[in-house]
Amino acid sequence: MTVSAKVIIVGAGPTGLALAAELAEAGIDCHVLEKRSQKAELSRAFTMEPRTMELLDMRGRVEGVLEHGRPCQHPPVGDEDGYLDYGLLDTRFPFSLIIPQHRTESVLQEAAEKAGAQIRTGVAVVGLRQDAEGVEVDLSDGTTERAEYVVGCDGVNSKVRELIGVDFDGWNYEDSVIMGDCKLRNPPVPNAYARISKRGMAAVFPFQDDTYRVIVFDHEKMKLPADLPLPLEDVRESCTALLGMDIEPYDPVWLSRFRSSQRHAKKYRVGRVLLAGDAAHTHIPSGGQGLQTGIQDAFNLGWKLRAEIEGWAPDGLLDSYEAERYPIAAETLRKTDISFRFETSNGVAARAIRWVVQQLVRFDWFQRANLEHLSGLTLRYPGKGWVGKRVPDRPVRDGSRLYEHFRAGLPVLIGPGHLELSEPLGRGCPPFVLVRPDGYVAWAGTESELRLQPPTLLLHSQRV
Repeated sequence: MTVSAKVIIVGAGPTGLALAAELAEAGIDCHVLEKRSQKAELSRAFTMEPRTMELLDMRGRVEGVLEHGRPCQHPPVGDEDGYLDYGLLDTRFPFSLIIPQHRTESVLQEAAEKAGAQIRTGVAVVGLRQDAEGVEVDLSDGTTERAEYVVGCDGVNSKVRELIGVDFDGWNYEDSVIMGDCKLRNPPVPNAYARISKRGMAAVFPFQDDTYRVIVFDHEKMKLPADLPLPLEDVRESCTALLGMDIEPYDPVWLSRFRSSQRHAKKYRVGRVLLAGDAAHTHIPSGGQGLQTGIQDAFNLGWKLRAEIEGWAPDGLLDSYEAERYPIAAETLRKTDISFRFETSNGVAARAIRWVVQQLVRFDWFQRANLEHLSGLTLRYPGKGWVGKRVPDRPVRDGSRLYEHFRAGLPVLIGPGHLELSEPLGRGCPPFVLVRPDGYVAWAGTESELRLQPPTLLLHSQRV
């Protein structure tokens, strides 16, 4: 059978579409297979954090999400007058962007299709076989496609993960949470508002239009079955009790009770098949990290697949995807679990800890430490010194910005005679820094070190 595409991506959610855009813009022929015929209105993910926006900025895609999102620089912490301040962060995007998942998917799909990716909807993967040269996938319409690589981005119930026999270990939470999008006749002031009390927690966040995301952890209703119908009046009653005011919700787009789970795939790669996004890891929505982790998977994997297919990958580069992303997901799972328990626990000790945190959040040092983690700016990969660190955006002497030089998705060499910055990357930074296509340092050193032992990726830098 002839190869249908270099890469087949299974799943057209944010992760799959971000990966498709990465590959297609690099000239890699890719097909996206999506079992849904139409996009769902239900969008559990509703925030985009600064590091994710930085990654999209590197490829010139961030304007699309900014157009459809609403910046929130001061999200609430739950004590009515306490808020975080994203303005403390060193980034062009000092805010959390409130944007429904379907809007993010539309922006990424447009970028992928414009670059040449083919997206097929209403077709599911039902079988999979691989050999030394490629992978064949059997589809629900009776056809078969073949590619050099397949990436499963098909969510929590991933068929690809099942077909390659990878375990998805973890647990389900017993408590159900209320979530939905609706309009409010009496929105709170400020519009992004949350309140934690003995009964639980409720929060509302405004979208760009006149709808709001409503999130409710109501201890009096968390034991109810997740599949129990959810009348709008139930949402209103809980919000009134928890927020101390009647926000008068109406005209819901969708409302749902759901139980979250924390699960992690045992491995991200089996031969020529890889996993990304919710197919590799899933966790509760606390902190909005699911979307961030999935898109960051796509950026990490995208350039490595490109290098492998084009023949310029150093030994072990594709294996480094799991080596780098697995611990990130494991740490995210640990911290989101802590966050969920912080938000929902009702014991005396938990309430005391929440009170302490609400006092500490008034201090900039405490806010900055927590915001840098939440925003993704402290994420780094293994390496000594500067290697593995995120590179912040900086002005370039020619009047451009550093991130604009990553549009081609190739490594970039910073240093005298190459790309010269107007401001240093940071204290103690070596004069020459080779940055990976996903914005992390691959190598850093002096001019003599560069001449004696240039890193492999240097040959593919757009500046050399």
